[in-house]
Amino acid sequence: MQEAIIGGVFALLGVLLTFLGNYLLSRNARQRERMEARMKKNLAEIKAFYNLEQLYMVAVAELRAKLAESGAELPDGAKSTSPQGVQREFRSRNEENGNSVITMTAHSVDVLLDNME
Repeated sequence: MQEAIIGGVFALLGVLLTFLGNYLLSRNARQRERMEARMKKNLAEIKAFYNLEQLYMVAVAELRAKLAESGAELPDGAKSTSPQGVQREFRSRNEENGNSVITMTAHSVDVLLDNME
């Protein structure tokens, strides 16, 4: 009789451990899926901001070139009329404000997104 009770207790413990293990594994899998989805969304937004920066660079460079052609002086701190010069100038200001150095490009985001799939 005692052996049957001991066997039943061990069987019950085995079921409980199996249930707990499956629960933890499925919870972790769901969390991982959510985190990957968030990461993909954030990477896509980084790429969108990089492309937005490109649009602003070109627009600012064109405006500065028009000012220079008309003989007007560029605003204080404005040095460049080329898109890459404008980008360097604004990124330097961004770093001076205590923000992180921007090293990621649209291509590097695409590579990371491809590696996630």
